[in-house]
Amino acid sequence: MTGTLTNEITRLCGEIAALHQSRATLCDSLVQGRDDLKEAVSQMQAGFRSAHAEMANQTRARLREFSAHVSQAVQNLREGVRVFREQTLGDVAGARRAWCANILAQRPATNVAPEPPGATGRNKKKKR
Repeated sequence: MTGTLTNEITRLCGEIAALHQSRATLCDSLVQGRDDLKEAVSQMQAGFRSAHAEMANQTRARLREFSAHVSQAVQNLREGVRVFREQTLGDVAGARRAWCANILAQRPATNVAPEPPGATGRNKKKKR
């Protein structure tokens, strides 16, 4: 009986030592896995940062280009409006001259000077 108990205790001590060793190995592998994961996440975040910086630079460049195109389009539009206004003002002035010449040609000649604008009724004294 002594031999069996001794053998059993020896076997249990061996199993306990083996389980202790496997637990230590598991803890070490978990720590290693955590460190590997931490490194992978760190690299991934660095990649995100560099990709974000690159996208921001590209967006800024495109925005500058778009802004330059819009500024040029506005400048061209203003120039076109200026030219159009000059042409229109010339046309209106020519039409006014033609219209006034036509009206003056149709009006009979009189020796009475025309009444100045604003003189009708405003400059007269009020009766009290």
